[in-house]
Amino acid sequence: MPVNKQIVNAIRKSLSKFDFSKLEEKCTNEAQTRFILIEPLLEILGYSRIDDMTTEINAGWGKKNDKADIGLIINGKTPEIIIECKKFGKKLTDKEASQLNNYFINTKNTKCGILTNGIEWRVYFPNDSTKEDKLYEVPYLVLDFNSINDELLETLSKFHKNNIDIKELYSEAQDFYFLEGFSDALAHELSDPSDDFIKAIFNRMEGKRMTDQIKAKLKNLINSTTIQNALPFILENEAKNGNIIITTFEELKIYHAIKTTILSSLKKIDAERISYRDQKNSFNIIVDANNKKLIAKITSQRNKYFIEINGTKYEFNGIESVVVLKKQLLEISQQYLV
Repeated sequence: MPVNKQIVNAIRKSLSKFDFSKLEEKCTNEAQTRFILIEPLLEILGYSRIDDMTTEINAGWGKKNDKADIGLIINGKTPEIIIECKKFGKKLTDKEASQLNNYFINTKNTKCGILTNGIEWRVYFPNDSTKEDKLYEVPYLVLDFNSINDELLETLSKFHKNNIDIKELYSEAQDFYFLEGFSDALAHELSDPSDDFIKAIFNRMEGKRMTDQIKAKLKNLINSTTIQNALPFILENEAKNGNIIITTFEELKIYHAIKTTILSSLKKIDAERISYRDQKNSFNIIVDANNKKLIAKITSQRNKYFIEINGTKYEFNGIESVVVLKKQLLEISQQYLV
């Protein structure tokens, strides 16, 4: 759904005028929270209390007379979004989500459920993959009015009365729920590789002819050791291509080895003076949090790590590599520590 900048700006302007102060003393129960906080926020999203909000909706079954707090009318006369309101500051839990779900099940034509304490808004949809007519236990969205930023405003614009497309939101939710299963699927694939996965690796290796023997050997090679060996390369690529900084286990291991070597030789040195600063292209070991007081740089290429001291690079091949460099490390450290 494209962002409607006009609606985003209108929401931004209205929220800037909204008084979030003294909510704790004003919203002492659910009714006050709904009247002072929740309904006014819905009005900012274009919903009229008179025309677009229905309250105390019958959501009971059997002899129960349960009432859902608010129903939002998108089109026609029947609410398509049901909202369960809780007192300002109340922690939202699975118990409250289960209550919302019971209301959803027993309210005809609703497509979506929202659980809120006025500040935190949890948006739920059914999950098509479960083939059950109930809200999925994981919220599709969690909106937090403690932090009003561009991302929140753009998301809110999708729910504005003049912009909302409930079918598109439903579709987005299904994509979200589907992708939620990625980690489990990946773990199962790596623990029990399929023929397609093995074939993909075979093709990456530019294999010529797949035999049963080669396939069996490749399958055996997909294990925790080879996955761990590949991880530094993956992290390095993410750092380069994604413009993110990732501190690896290997970098920390080298850092602690260097720090221990220095502190064991230079007595009465405050250990806190030696720290590190991870940057995009290097992991710097420094003194007094000062980049100019550089003891060593740790860099990596493929699966290899290097320790750079005074412009000279040394390949890291285990802790013994640090021991070998003890003289160089002490010489440069003494300039800053002694």
